[in-house]
Amino acid sequence: MNVFSGLSTILLLAITAHASANTCENNFLAEGDPRNGAEFSTNTTIAELTSASALGQLRAIALADGFTVLGEEATATEGTLTIEQKNGHHPFLIYLTAKNNHAAADVSIRTKLNRRTVAKPEDIRAGMCGMIARIKPGAAGEKIAAAARAAIVPEAIEEIQPRWLAQDIYFLSKRKTAEMITAHYKGKRYLLDGTVGEPLETDGTVELWYKVTIDSNGILQTKAADQSAFWPPIVCRMADEHRARAIKLQAGEYAKLTGTVSHYQPGIPSKLVLKDCKFE
Repeated sequence: MNVFSGLSTILLLAITAHASANTCENNFLAEGDPRNGAEFSTNTTIAELTSASALGQLRAIALADGFTVLGEEATATEGTLTIEQKNGHHPFLIYLTAKNNHAAADVSIRTKLNRRTVAKPEDIRAGMCGMIARIKPGAAGEKIAAAARAAIVPEAIEEIQPRWLAQDIYFLSKRKTAEMITAHYKGKRYLLDGTVGEPLETDGTVELWYKVTIDSNGILQTKAADQSAFWPPIVCRMADEHRARAIKLQAGEYAKLTGTVSHYQPGIPSKLVLKDCKFE
């Protein structure tokens, strides 16, 4: 027996066995107690695929299946697309991730259901693996991904008073988790105009906190004025080239800024944080 021929056969069998085991269905995991929110995930590796192609195709697949596409964070080698299952009374987030792996891409999907939401694992597995199965390798997949990205309409900058944005976030927090609020607002761009507190320097960053509470006039006290004490502050983290101007402001002075939502941070107080803020 030729030693090299035998070794090649063994290696081929090993590779074939690994590929067979590394399937979406075999890698599916169902974990957690539904009373706390069951978690589901799966992953697989697809040859002749890049992370960018995988994410672009998954965007098209998600939209075709009726999901809400909330946002994408990506580099040249990996990224995550966040979508929301919007059917029913308790929507939940789903994270679609792709990462380059030599001439292939590792693709994974994960989600956590809301508390006490019950779903059959086999139904979740069929849904997740059904999405992955529709990803096409090579040039065909690149064409689908390019078309999906070409259809993206950039969001316009929305002009809004900081207090009314804070009010929107406050009411949303009654129905959604901090993770869901971040997913819905991340990447949105705003033009804000109002009074700010004393500038804060933290970790090399200058922050301006907009005043969102409504002053009481003592006679015509409104419900909004009462609630505004609980509204989350709107915090702008200044872009590098605008920090020097921001630090000169004093409490009670006006600032008109554009910025992009970074995240919603629960706490005391909770706050909506915008990044790369610039003076208008």
